[in-house]
Amino acid sequence: MKRALLALCTLALAAAPAVAGPVYLPAAIHETDGAYSRATELWVTNPDTVIQGFIVRYLAAVSDGTVRTAGDEQGPYYLAPGESKRFTDLVPANWRGMLELDGATVLQFSGALTVRNQNGTKVAEAEVPVLDQTELSAAGAKIYLQGLERAGSTLTSNLGLVNLAQAAANCTVTIRQKDGLLVVQNVPIDLPALSSVQFDDAMAILGLTSVAEGARSEVSCNQTFWAYISTYNDQTGEAEFIEGSATIAGSSLVEPVGPAPGPDPDPDPDPNPPPGNATVFTRSGEIVRYPTNNNGVHNYRVNMPFGGSRTFRKVVVDFDFHVGGWDRSNSSGFHCVFWLNNGQSWANLFGYVNLRGTRGLTVFQVNATGGGWQETNQGGSPQPGNNYHMHYEYDLDEDTVFYRITHAGGGTVSTKAYNIRGTTFSTNSFFIEFGYQQAEGPEAYTPGWTFSDLTASFIP
Repeated sequence: MKRALLALCTLALAAAPAVAGPVYLPAAIHETDGAYSRATELWVTNPDTVIQGFIVRYLAAVSDGTVRTAGDEQGPYYLAPGESKRFTDLVPANWRGMLELDGATVLQFSGALTVRNQNGTKVAEAEVPVLDQTELSAAGAKIYLQGLERAGSTLTSNLGLVNLAQAAANCTVTIRQKDGLLVVQNVPIDLPALSSVQFDDAMAILGLTSVAEGARSEVSCNQTFWAYISTYNDQTGEAEFIEGSATIAGSSLVEPVGPAPGPDPDPDPDPNPPPGNATVFTRSGEIVRYPTNNNGVHNYRVNMPFGGSRTFRKVVVDFDFHVGGWDRSNSSGFHCVFWLNNGQSWANLFGYVNLRGTRGLTVFQVNATGGGWQETNQGGSPQPGNNYHMHYEYDLDEDTVFYRITHAGGGTVSTKAYNIRGTTFSTNSFFIEFGYQQAEGPEAYTPGWTFSDLTASFIP
């Protein structure tokens, strides 16, 4: 290695600037899958007037890249003045990880995920960025990766994480369907220093066989990091490489100022108009997690005060929940999903959904119907170990109150609607409670259950 660096520096000394820090080519693979071979390749350009070169070091996936050993580098590779060259075989067969590229600072690097058929003909290509400090996200930041999908075993998506810090990283991954439905939340992933990992067919790992395009992953780490998605089509050979999404939060660009456009003479109506001056309460992330054993923790309440008397005609509630298990001493009892109430009066119970555990029933109750208490026991309910989404509406425009529970794949698990009467309702405050209703009645404990990402909209 010392001889290689000495030779490189000798050639570059006359005209090249001093060697700077390395850059990294992530998602480096060279693998055959069915009819296609996928490999990460490298374009290099030397814009200088003298020969320049670089060295490649191989950092295998999920290994500590700060540990340096003889033989884990190759080169130098030289380029003539003004030459551009594509390196198609830098990544060894059946290997994956990162390439560390070090050499003259004038060299220009770009990567490509290339797919070739059995004859060696290129059938698809996707750009892969070469990473330096400008590409990385800060420790504690969150990267949103949009475009996960899966169609059987033909169209699959991979999730990759890169830790370029010289210390181990603790990362978390949350995945949601395109409609926001939670699939998994804050899954811990640990990476050694200066290392990477790619989870092939990530949706299948989570037990999902069909996922509409547009699912997303949210990644955060406690060290500087980077993340990506790649998608493979085993029928066409097509491949995509997707980086984190951008926001307008850090933009300093200025829009051009011009004459205001005239009104559309025949505008289309808004298919989903905003609810006007709705009052919206949110609780992002995990709200409450119940221990697996009842240690005195009871129902968790989120208060929703309005600062005075208000009148509304509609309530819409959404949240995610995970069913951990059933109460071991009351496995067929009432396991509360949510309880929504206007003030403290029992007569103003706006919605109560609970699961009868091993009896396999979902119970829906509403007292504030304008026509008396209504309650229904339905066959079928969420089951332990799975994630679900609750959608609930109390709508005096449509004279209907209903709930719908969907599973991680988006299908309906349980739903029920009642007819209600009235035009508006008045309130000073609402509350919603999740999980075990301590000493409130025949409710059971909710061991290992979690509730997260609440949105409650009150519409005048």
